[in-house]
Amino acid sequence: MHTEACSAVDEINLLSERPEEPNLHYVEAALTGKLEMPRLREAVAAVLEAHPAARARIATSSPMRLWTQWAVPGIAETDPVQDRAAGGRTDLTEAREEIFATALPVRTGPLFRLHVLRQPRVTNLILAAHAARFDAYSALGLLRAIASAYTGGKASAPPHDQAPLLRGNSRPPRIQGPPLRIEPGRTPQDAKAPKSGYHFRHVAMDMRDLSNAISYYADASIEDALLAEVARAVYEWNASKGKGWGQIRVMMPIDRRSVMDETLQMGNLAAYGTVALDLADIAQNPLPAVSAQTKWLRRNAVELDGVARTFAEPWAPYGIRRALKIPVDRRTASRVPSTMLANLGEIDQLWFGAVRTGAVWYAPPAPLPMGLAVGAIAYNRRMHLTLRYRRAMFTTPPFWGRG
Repeated sequence: MHTEACSAVDEINLLSERPEEPNLHYVEAALTGKLEMPRLREAVAAVLEAHPAARARIATSSPMRLWTQWAVPGIAETDPVQDRAAGGRTDLTEAREEIFATALPVRTGPLFRLHVLRQPRVTNLILAAHAARFDAYSALGLLRAIASAYTGGKASAPPHDQAPLLRGNSRPPRIQGPPLRIEPGRTPQDAKAPKSGYHFRHVAMDMRDLSNAISYYADASIEDALLAEVARAVYEWNASKGKGWGQIRVMMPIDRRSVMDETLQMGNLAAYGTVALDLADIAQNPLPAVSAQTKWLRRNAVELDGVARTFAEPWAPYGIRRALKIPVDRRTASRVPSTMLANLGEIDQLWFGAVRTGAVWYAPPAPLPMGLAVGAIAYNRRMHLTLRYRRAMFTTPPFWGRG
């Protein structure tokens, strides 16, 4: 066993988690057949052997530690594969809700679970990976590596296809004034509705619809179109609540891995940038403003900034910083982005042996103080969008169906 230093992103993700709101990435795959469980467990074991970083856990859970260390054991300490039967759509929904409300123990590795939900004719796989150890690209990479090993290939995933740096204007975001905060959707009638955990909504759309959307501005990308529509939807939702003022800011992860890597590196290696749009941008065509900012952010994004960077520094023991973070999050919510969009791009066909994957979607973490995030994956000529939101803020999905 050896130890590794915890990065600032790792630390802030540990601090952001609460027992009732796990800070996890979820990648779900809908398979068109059944899997052989012994063969699947062998594939997961091969991936854990090939990627030591995936076996890690925190070295000590003492609240008095100044800085967290990762311990990487020689072998996995627990079996991450969890198998259960789901009789139909209702059972599948209940199982998914339970998975979304269950935190991972950080004192035993690995910090991910592969949930196998067996239905009479099909199988759903849900990979839950802790945001303190994996970024969005690693979470998707884990599932792809398991599929490769199951099929008899390498126990690794190909590197993520990074967005090309298109030509056109480039400028940093103009961060000015308070951001527009998403108005909660709970009402007095919702007092008895559950407040812990998360809900999510998933929809698949034809890629041609997005291609038509970006045709209005030649320098824009699919990701730019998604960012613009998320910002527009946030504005329209708040306007419907009588709170339509403020600058809309959407955070986005940016992969910093080298494009020369032969396989995807596991870990928290993404940087983060924020696209800022004024209401004048939203009222007109926001694509030029979004495109100019994303080009700049892909070159200049940083790990953390602002309040998050402050809490990631070891100026006080971990337990004190954790106790202070949630009340500070509530008081500084007016300074953070309105929401986050995590676009993982387009991935190739995913096979588990002879079993084809019909659809893949991704639900990013949505901890305080944002509480809402949008995930996107392009698969099999369709864009799969997932809206994940805190039950404490909403009982029904906000602005779903807009934009």
